[in-house]
Amino acid sequence: MKHLVLKTKYVVLALFVAFSFSCTPEDGEDGPIGPQGEQGIAGTDGIDGNANVQVLTIDMSTEAGSYDDVVVPELTQDIIENDVVLGYIKRGTKWFPVPAVADIIPFSVSVTISVGFYSLDYIDKATGGSYNIAAGDIDLLKIVIIEAYNSSRNSTNNLSAYEGLLNSGVDITNFEAVCDYFQIAY
Repeated sequence: MKHLVLKTKYVVLALFVAFSFSCTPEDGEDGPIGPQGEQGIAGTDGIDGNANVQVLTIDMSTEAGSYDDVVVPELTQDIIENDVVLGYIKRGTKWFPVPAVADIIPFSVSVTISVGFYSLDYIDKATGGSYNIAAGDIDLLKIVIIEAYNSSRNSTNNLSAYEGLLNSGVDITNFEAVCDYFQIAY
């Protein structure tokens, strides 16, 4: 047994020495550069826009009543706390910011944003009570989610993003101006 252990030690030592000298960084000169490979298949162009901005379009043409709770899975707690969320409704050919006051449309719109929901409450401008919209009063709802500029996520990021938009001269109440600034489609 003693003889076997001694032989094993010598074999392991010999292998260790052999591997140590066979793996040196001096491996000779690099050869010439080979020919260029074939060009791959061209991909398709994507939609131009801004990777930091999401625009969600919701058909509201069949909605009726005094409120709408729109399911929006993209509205996470992180987005609500850190990013800018803007809303616009389309009536006919015009876009209106929400929340909206009754001097620009026949009723006011109050907005509540919560995780997974964008809620619209319609308010009568004369009484201040609920206002019932009919199907077709609102055509579309656009929700624009703008990622905060700062990479560190904190509660002042969305305020900084709002300030950045205002300092850049962007009228956030104007849907087309926001789209033009971020180079996104209407």
